[in-house]
Amino acid sequence: MSSCNTTKFLKDDQLLLNSVETRISTKSKIENPGDLKSELEEFYKQRPNGNFMFVPREWYWFRNQDPGDTTWIKKWNKNTLGEEPAILDTNLVEETRSGMEKYLRNKKGFYNARVKDTISNKGKLAEVKYTVDPGDRYTINSLHYIATDTTLKELIDELSQSSILKPGDPIDALTFEFEMSRLVTELQNRGYADFNLNFIDLKGDSTELEKSIDIFFEVMPRNDGTSHKRFRVGELKIFTDYHQFQISDSLKAETLYGNEYFRESDDYIVKPGIINRKLFLQDDEIYKAQNYSKTIKKLFSLGTYRFVKINPSISEKGDSIIDYSIYLTPQNKKWIFDFGTDIFFSNISRVDRNLVGFAIGTGLENRNALGGSERFKFSLETGVEFNAGTPIETNTFSLGINNSLDIPKVTKPLNTMVFLDKIGIIKDRSMKLLNDEGKSTVTAGYNFLDILNNYKISSFNIDYGYDFRPNRKHRLVFNQIGFNLTDYTVRDSFDIIIRDNPLQQRRFEDSFFSGIFFKDLTYYFQSDNGPYRSNWAFISTLELSGLEIWLANKAYNGISGSTGLWRLNNNIDFEKHIRFSVDGRWNRRLIKNSRLAARIKAGIAVPYGEEDGTVSFIKQLLVGGPNSIRAWRPMQLGPGAYEFFTTDDDPIFFQRGDLSLEFSLEYRFDLFWLLEGALFFDGGNIWTLKEDSERPNSKISSNFLDQIALGYGYGLRWDFSYFIIRFDFGFKLRSPYLLTGENSKWLPFKGQGVFGNANVAINYPF
Repeated sequence: MSSCNTTKFLKDDQLLLNSVETRISTKSKIENPGDLKSELEEFYKQRPNGNFMFVPREWYWFRNQDPGDTTWIKKWNKNTLGEEPAILDTNLVEETRSGMEKYLRNKKGFYNARVKDTISNKGKLAEVKYTVDPGDRYTINSLHYIATDTTLKELIDELSQSSILKPGDPIDALTFEFEMSRLVTELQNRGYADFNLNFIDLKGDSTELEKSIDIFFEVMPRNDGTSHKRFRVGELKIFTDYHQFQISDSLKAETLYGNEYFRESDDYIVKPGIINRKLFLQDDEIYKAQNYSKTIKKLFSLGTYRFVKINPSISEKGDSIIDYSIYLTPQNKKWIFDFGTDIFFSNISRVDRNLVGFAIGTGLENRNALGGSERFKFSLETGVEFNAGTPIETNTFSLGINNSLDIPKVTKPLNTMVFLDKIGIIKDRSMKLLNDEGKSTVTAGYNFLDILNNYKISSFNIDYGYDFRPNRKHRLVFNQIGFNLTDYTVRDSFDIIIRDNPLQQRRFEDSFFSGIFFKDLTYYFQSDNGPYRSNWAFISTLELSGLEIWLANKAYNGISGSTGLWRLNNNIDFEKHIRFSVDGRWNRRLIKNSRLAARIKAGIAVPYGEEDGTVSFIKQLLVGGPNSIRAWRPMQLGPGAYEFFTTDDDPIFFQRGDLSLEFSLEYRFDLFWLLEGALFFDGGNIWTLKEDSERPNSKISSNFLDQIALGYGYGLRWDFSYFIIRFDFGFKLRSPYLLTGENSKWLPFKGQGVFGNANVAINYPF
């Protein structure tokens, strides 16, 4: 430890900043003191150095800063592992104190705020404390909206009724800025295209008031004293294949959909009808800023175009009319080819052996497949996993061939939402939003997985649906039509394991999944509260299979008097199940370069239509692995308190259930350069909804909490910005069943090795 003592490098008059702390007086009555404290901490002009591997980072800097330390390793140690020492600077302490005080007074309404700084030292280590006494916060006494531009008086009176402020609210400059921006936006959406913040004056008057202020928003005339103009949209000229060397006289022009379209090529690169659907600036309509912004956004969404530029100009027909020239610059290449290889460590299929995987993939993409900016993508990927020991053995082979077509509009054929709109279930306003913000998707593919010596799964699928993204927080993916044919081949070595379990055998029977009016619906939500506040994410999926066929079967049996269940080709079941899952995520920054993240996830899969029905193996729920409970391998855990036991030296885990619950807590922090560290705690399990005689204690019951598995561990992650390579090492803490030869479910902290259960994956688990 003495070798890491950095104070010995300091001069006699120097102190090393060891800690900085902000305290808010306990006498202060503040609704969210933690948030205010976080805001004030951003004013720190000087912070203590961090640590790497429990060694102060300034130590690496001191040890490698002599004139002779010029080798690359010395420089790397100094600049990467090291950090310039935070030598206490009293001027920076004063700047921090003053900045906090000004912020409280000028921005937050604490006009009598006092901030005191205290410097203390233990030897050569200095501690700085900022003690904040905000005093009483001033509030809004009354709100007044005044239009000195008399032509706007009625409109300003109307807009004041929906103010985000109200009497009694605390004084907060940020909230005032939001209100001013709201007024600007509302006026711009009512035709006042050139209105901006410079035309709004904010004033306050606290005369004869006790810790409150009368607030005045004054809307002023134009700079020349004239009234603000209300603009209308004029002519639109669309240049569909623009480039900077284009000669305008050589362009072909024609009027379509009420607008002028220009092109240099013989044919339009993108059909004008598609472009027209992305234009929300309509001739002779009142100008709306939201329509201007939406037009740019939607034209950019056409992947065929590289650049989109809109130039406004005052029309010759009148000084309150704006004409627009829209320049669309195509991508340089229509086709994109992608080829890649991947080498990875895997634990997907085996538990007792480490597997190395090698995958090869290629993709071909067309940005304008059908002339309407449709994006077509073909991808092919194949991979193998093999035992890295001696002798080398191949264990798993996979193949995926997939195609997708994204259409930049909501297509009408087969669209059940059009019918729901006509009968009033979906409102016209909602339908218009779906049409404006949605796109259609068609996917088709074949996927094959061979767990050698155990089983094979072949899957053919086709889906047709819609993707809606009304804003950056919300997204809705609705697959209306979908068909999937899954073929299982069970080998003798695996059949020995499941032959005495009828439920498991039925789960490995060939199945046909279908949805005609509804296949699945997924909703995504992502909050946007900034990097210093709590942020939330929510994902929920509802999936339905076989409903239309089951209803038709019931109707046929009712008419004919039959009791049979339809099957495809007499030997393939029509899969009938409902599957629902929810996934909630939370994260918050704690201190510099560290975050706390949490997740809770649950799911259920229920068969219907048959008394002894089961859910197909690939649609059941599982836990374990790099994105779940990391102390267990995928499909090793559960169901319930059931323990799958085998004497095989090379076992295969395949445990899935009808109900799942899992949760995780993870602390993430920077180490050095691209390397991040993590400490995590996971828990959860799966259960069945029916009694399974071959898997005792697997059914969900009132004592399910006693069957929760717990694990903990640490992780190392390499952050390459675009993706993260993650190594997580999980250790079992508590099992859902009694340990062999023990009278406890708690596992010792020893005996699991240094690396425990190693997981390798791409990106964060949640």
